[in-house]
Order: sequence, then structure tokens, then C-alpha cells
Amino acid sequence: MAQKKSYSRYFIILQEDEKGYALASDKLPTGYVKLELKNEKCKVSYYVQNLKKQATPYHMILILGKKDTNKIVRIGELNIDNYGRADVSYEYSPSNLADTGMNMENISGAAIVKFVDKDFTSVLSGFLTTDIPKWRDYEIIESKTRKEEIKAKKQSAEVVKKEKHTIKNEQKEKNVFDKYEDSIEEVKESIVKNERENSTLEEDKNRIYIEDKEETINHDQMEYNDVSESIDKDNLTEDDVEINVQDDIEFNLDNDYRKSNKCSKCNKYPKGSVGEFFKNISDGFEELDGDITEIKRCRWYKVNVSDIRDMYCINNYNKYTVVYYPMINYYPYIKSYGHYLIGFKCDKKGNMKYLVYAIPGSKCKSHQPFGGKSGFVTWVSNEKCDKNKNDGYWLMFYDFRTSTIVIPVK
Repeated sequence: MAQKKSYSRYFIILQEDEKGYALASDKLPTGYVKLELKNEKCKVSYYVQNLKKQATPYHMILILGKKDTNKIVRIGELNIDNYGRADVSYEYSPSNLADTGMNMENISGAAIVKFVDKDFTSVLSGFLTTDIPKWRDYEIIESKTRKEEIKAKKQSAEVVKKEKHTIKNEQKEKNVFDKYEDSIEEVKESIVKNERENSTLEEDKNRIYIEDKEETINHDQMEYNDVSESIDKDNLTEDDVEINVQDDIEFNLDNDYRKSNKCSKCNKYPKGSVGEFFKNISDGFEELDGDITEIKRCRWYKVNVSDIRDMYCINNYNKYTVVYYPMINYYPYIKSYGHYLIGFKCDKKGNMKYLVYAIPGSKCKSHQPFGGKSGFVTWVSNEKCDKNKNDGYWLMFYDFRTSTIVIPVK
């Protein structure tokens, strides 16, 4: 029997840190970083959109804050296209990220930054947990490959500088020679000779510059890997969801059951102290009954959003971190509907199992948040809407105990 392959996938949702880098005033920069472990290989993918193209480049970094690692790993430059997007990925050994000797297990966050000398400005950042460390003080480490590139560029710059210095000295010597030349013909020959030598030196200097520039361009092209990927939940195998799904999320597939199913016992769950915590968070939200009946034992609440400022709930930290913070980057998908849903999915005993986030939209791919790349891979219909309009919700299941997005098997 073939041995089962280990596979895990984590998403870090990037959120705007610094104003002034948006492609347009009505388009917030958003993105995510995907970490995949498969067959002893770690794949790190960056995706951003609505980011303004700058003269000085953006850089991708990984933040290692677990087990007192306290390091920042520079991955490389991020090339933004004319539409404000970038999609790039790298593959490393899990125990040797970017040839730095750092381990994938210690990753706590990621960011897009702009470096100025040794200082940097964080443009977008995100973390696997709600406890954000003081990562801006961490030590910055370079990959071996990047160190070699920096060294090569410095050496090339020194060669150009020496060439310029040599040209300048030779020109001074030639000017002195021309001044004291007695013969007009010899002066002419000297001028011709000087022009010829200067032309050769200039060609050498330009050749060195061009070769250095071509080397940089080739390196950037080598780093930029244009990846277009989406999660197809119909083709997911058991190996693909080995870690992300502990057991199947239960769906109500019987139409008669859907029609007769009422949430008469909803007030009894979620149970226990964990259940009370989430019940307190839902205080003030409208509870829905019968809008989504395909998910068993799930209490649904409607979160109204008329403006993105509604999502910065500063008077209730727990409500902000659970309800609003994870959905800020999805505001472009939410704003036309003015709301989204949050659900408390329970097991058969009534204990909290998953948080479920639901964004309204039709089943067409253009309404699916980030094309499903950030976990919104399940679509369910809205039982109270006109079925001819194909109204419904895109769902993302979140295991709050392990900080992991769960891909359901339907």
C-alpha cells in the first residue's frame, strides 16, 4: 500500500499598513501569502492587487517570530505590473528558507515592504495569529543567493568607477601632451588617437554597464514566476486535504429536510465556555433562520457593512479580531451587498467546531473571492431568495483552534 503523502496549506491575508500605495483611491491594496508543504518541499507564493507601481521596488519578506526566532527573511523584489498586480512563487527546503537556514515552522507572518538603506516601510502585512509581535525590530537576514548578487553588483560598480578614473587621468595627460606639441601634424594625430582611445574606453564602459543591467534583468525574470492558480474543490483528493480537513463538514442535501428544518434548538448551542465567548461576540448582530440550510448545526448572524470604516470596530477587541479583521480585505466583494455573514458551526454535541465566513454573491467565478485561493471554495444557495437569480453565499471554514483554513469535502 502506498504511503500517504503529507500536505498542508496556510494562507496569510495581507492588510494595508501604510497609506499612499493604492492604485486608485477607491481600490485598496490587498493580497495574500500562501505557504504549502508537500513532498518535503516548501512553496511560498505571494499575490497582491491594486498596488501602485513605484520607481523603487517593493520587497517580499517572511516574518519568523515563533520559538523566539525573531528574524526577517528577505525573499526578493516584487515586480508590479501596470494593473497593480503581482503573482510570484518560490520553492525551498522547509528547513532552509531562501538558503538562510531558517525553518518553515517558525513563520508567524509575511509582509510587502519598501527598503531605504537599513530602514523599511511596511506597505502590506499579515499574520497567522491575532497576536502581532513587534516584528519591525527583528534582525534582517539575506539569502546566500542575494548576498552573491549584491556582491557582484558592487564589484561591477567598482569596475565602472575605476574605468572612469582611468579615462579622466588619461585625458589630463593627453591635454598636457597636446599643449607642448611643436608639430601641427603630430597634434592632429594625437587628437585622432585620443578620440579613438576615448571611443574604445567608452564602449568598454557601456559594455560593462549593459552586461550588468542584463544580468539584473535575467535574475528578475528568473525570480518572477507567473502563476495562475485556483482551488478546484471538485478535484480535491484525500491527500490534498489531509491536514486541512479532519473530518467532513456535514451538509443537508435533502430538499424536504431543508424546507422543514428550523433552528428551534439553536439557542442551546454552541455550548460551554467557548460557546459563551462566541455568543457574546455575536451580541448586536441580527440572527438569521432559514437563509442557509445546507450546513447542519450552524448559527448564522448578519454583519451589516455600509462603509469600510464600519469594519474597524475599536470599542470591542474580541469582536474586531473575530468578526471584522479577517474580512477587511474582502470589502470589495462585500460593499455592493452591504453585508456578510458569520456562522458558528457546531458538532453533534453542540460544541463549537468552526467559524464560517459567508460572502454574498452568485455562483459565477467573478463573485468568488480571490478565485477561491484564500479558502472561499464552497457555494451555497440563499433559501429565502429567488432561485432564478442564483443568489447565495461563498463560504470559508476556519478552525480557530489551529488557525487553519479548512477545505470541506462535500
